[in-house]
Amino acid sequence: MIISKTTVSLLCVLLLLSIMMANFLNSIATDHNFYTESNNEGLNYTNYLGKKYGPIGDGTKNLIWFLQISDIHISIFRDPGRILQFQKFCDTTVRKIMPLLVLATGDLTDAKAKDNLGSSQVQTEWVYYYNIIKESGVTKNIVWLDIRGNHDNFNIQTINSRENYFRNYSVQGATHTKSYVHFENKNGVNIAFLGIDACPEPGLRRPFNFIGLLDIQEQQHIQKLKAEADKADHIIWFGHYPTSCILSLENDSQRLNLRELMGSSPGSQVYVCGHLHSMGGLVPNMYTKQKKGYLELELGDWKDNRMFRLAAIDHGIFSFVDQKHNTWPLVLVTNPKHARYMMPGREPLQLIPHSTHIRILAFSNVKIIDVKISFDQISWMKCRHTEGPLYVCQWRPHLFATGLHYIHVIVTDKSGKEAVVEHPFSLDGSLVNFDVTPRLLLMTDAAVLFQGIFATLILLSVVPLVTLRLQKCPPKYRRRFGCNVLRRVWLLTKIDRIFYPLILYTAYLPFGPWAIGELIDDHIGVVFAWGIVIRGSFLPEAFTYMYGSVQLMFVQIPLIFVLARSLENRLFSHHERGYKRLIKNLPFIFLLSIQLLLAYFFWLEYGTMAFMLGPLRTWSIPLSVYLWLKTSNLPFDYCRKLKNLNNLPS
Repeated sequence: MIISKTTVSLLCVLLLLSIMMANFLNSIATDHNFYTESNNEGLNYTNYLGKKYGPIGDGTKNLIWFLQISDIHISIFRDPGRILQFQKFCDTTVRKIMPLLVLATGDLTDAKAKDNLGSSQVQTEWVYYYNIIKESGVTKNIVWLDIRGNHDNFNIQTINSRENYFRNYSVQGATHTKSYVHFENKNGVNIAFLGIDACPEPGLRRPFNFIGLLDIQEQQHIQKLKAEADKADHIIWFGHYPTSCILSLENDSQRLNLRELMGSSPGSQVYVCGHLHSMGGLVPNMYTKQKKGYLELELGDWKDNRMFRLAAIDHGIFSFVDQKHNTWPLVLVTNPKHARYMMPGREPLQLIPHSTHIRILAFSNVKIIDVKISFDQISWMKCRHTEGPLYVCQWRPHLFATGLHYIHVIVTDKSGKEAVVEHPFSLDGSLVNFDVTPRLLLMTDAAVLFQGIFATLILLSVVPLVTLRLQKCPPKYRRRFGCNVLRRVWLLTKIDRIFYPLILYTAYLPFGPWAIGELIDDHIGVVFAWGIVIRGSFLPEAFTYMYGSVQLMFVQIPLIFVLARSLENRLFSHHERGYKRLIKNLPFIFLLSIQLLLAYFFWLEYGTMAFMLGPLRTWSIPLSVYLWLKTSNLPFDYCRKLKNLNNLPS
């Protein structure tokens, strides 16, 4: 049997795709645990915790809880409710919950101009942040750990710049300008909170400030902090950027693997962060378990969604719940733990099957009058209040020894408000999988993903054109519409004055500068696909790839089809005037409008110099107009030649 070249090529492509898919799925798999690679270490650690904390009963010993808030985006230009409700959060919510501490994980202020495109530090916004916390008095009894986000680093030349208001108006900035560690030893729980500041230096204006960066000095500093934190039984890592959005600079061909560093300590239980804003609310539960067995939890923003997080460590076992502000009651079940978030080898899960009581933390702005639970909704049992927010109920764990089961909780307060909570649990290690989208966003490398998208679009912009250019006969395609489109593009590639500018411009993008301008006030930088050069230093800002991908996706690739359509009109349509001609040119008018809009946004973001010296956004406009005019006014002899080519047999 003779196998055609097409079949062989298709099989090779399918094989490559299968290998790539297998590697991708392995990279986001969460079925690993700390025992797999570190059996003895994980076993010894959990045995140590089990002996330290003892059986789980009905007491409040060995229990702590804390709060997280992220992406506050205090702004003087938009949404005053952010400020008013943040004030209420500090005045009321924090006081009602009385946590061990509060983590504020970056983007404390908005730092965006009134037009929502320009970006720079606004001192008034920082004054609001400072005054709200100070006037609430929350820091008198509760530790407040804040850290910078990318918005807090817009347009800042160095960490010591006068414009770095984090140093003056945050709670921790005066003593901790970058990463730091804070220790707490309370109620029998010895815990370290290690904050990661991945803000690059210098801090560019938006949008080239999306990816976090750890330079050599900061990598060494974090390693020292981690060595200190290892003295505690538990480490809570916190920062603004997810690990997928943090790059580490190389040092002697080596770079810090932040995920490996976090996972190298058995006490590491979780990394809490923000930054991605739950992808605009599309991914509300952005949680995963990293390869080393610890959790990574992105918190939805305060900016638009008014979210905050309550987390607890109860007898060494970590639990959490994300809640919308001013929604009461607030309920967190700490025993038995949610099956999805179990961390074998990092917490003493062996205590759960031998525990005597269900344990629930319940808070409200008024008195709680009733807490009841049910297993698998069979019968309801009333919980007993012990002390503080803890409610307990006796149970018989052996009845739930195998498989997944569900605990249902209903909490009612004095005002009649009711909270209904349910979650799966297991005592035999049965797990609940994490969703694919959060795993993709938190376990991959954003820089690699952006590079892959950019490279794919570059290839799609070049390879088909070159392939069609080399083809002597009109291309064949079964579907009529697809065949017509292919023929148009094929004819377009035969025009040298169109083909070469399209190819050369696309080939220029991965190598040449995209813009030259003031990326920071009074400092000129050069933007390339692979990073940014400014103030004598190189910043490998991977978001540039995504910025270029927008140009390719919405301008360069559509331009090919618009020109092909224009060529067809030139070859096969009668000369038309007035509104009919306008209608036929609408695709180009629409495309040109997109280019003008993108260039206008770029001017607002980086100023006149970057706009004038901007091959990516600005110079592409006259190029598009030139190519369209050349196509629309193709000489008659050239038209005749192309018509003859079109009449060739396929």
